Amino acid sequence: MATRALIGYLNPSNSITTTYNHYDGYPENLGVALKKHYATDEKANEIANMGYVSYVNPETGDIEANNTDKPVTVGGGDDLVSTLQYFKEEADGTDYAYLWSPSAEEWLFAPTAMKMEDFVDAFALGIDFIDDEDDMADYDSIDSMEESYVDRWKSFINENDDATVRFEKIRDNAYRMLKHEDGKQVNAYVDALERQIKFKPSDADEMINYDKSDFQADFDDYVSDKMDS
Repeated sequence: MATRALIGYLNPSNSITTTYNHYDGYPENLGVALKKHYATDEKANEIANMGYVSYVNPETGDIEANNTDKPVTVGGGDDLVSTLQYFKEEADGTDYAYLWSPSAEEWLFAPTAMKMEDFVDAFALGIDFIDDEDDMADYDSIDSMEESYVDRWKSFINENDDATVRFEKIRDNAYRMLKHEDGKQVNAYVDALERQIKFKPSDADEMINYDKSDFQADFDDYVSDKMDS
C-alpha cells in the first residue's frame, strides 16, 4: 500500500477543501514538500483545490497528478469542531492529514490513526479560534492541552522507528515507479522487498536511493526468478 494523505485548506467559512494524495504522504516527504513549496495562503489554497495528487516532489515541489477528481469540501459554519470531525472522516483510508490554517499561516498535520478527540485537538490547537477577550481565560487550558498533544506526538514518532519509515519510502517509490506493471506482481514484489529488508535491514540503505531503472531491473529479476521456480 502507498502512504496516503489528505491535504486540506481551512476556508473563511470554516469549511475545509480537501485533496487526496496517493504516494509518499508521510511527513518526511509530503510534509516537507508542503512546508518548502506550498507554505503561503495562495499556494496552500492551490494544492488543496487540485482534487487528486499522485505525488509531490519534496525537492522541487513538482506535482504528479494522474487523475482528474474534484476537490471535496466538508463542514462549515460556526462549529469548527464538527468541521474537523468531518475532516477526519474524509481522511478515512489515509495515513496522514495536513491542514493549512490561514490564521496560523502554517501547515498542521496529524496521523489519521489518532482517536477522534485527539485528532480534533491536534488541529484546533493550531488554529487561532479565540475571537474576543472573554475567551482569554482559556489560554492556560489550551497551553496544557498543547503540551499533552506534543507528548503524545513524540510517543507516536518513537513508536515508528527509522527502519519503518525507510521501508515506507522504498515501498511507495516502488509502487510509483512500477505503476505501469501488473498490479498483482508489483504487490508480490513489494512484499518480497519487505521480507528482504526485515531479514537484512542494511539493504534498505541501497534501496532507498533506487531510481526508476533500478526498480525496473530488480522487479524484472524478481519476476524472472518466480517464473523459473
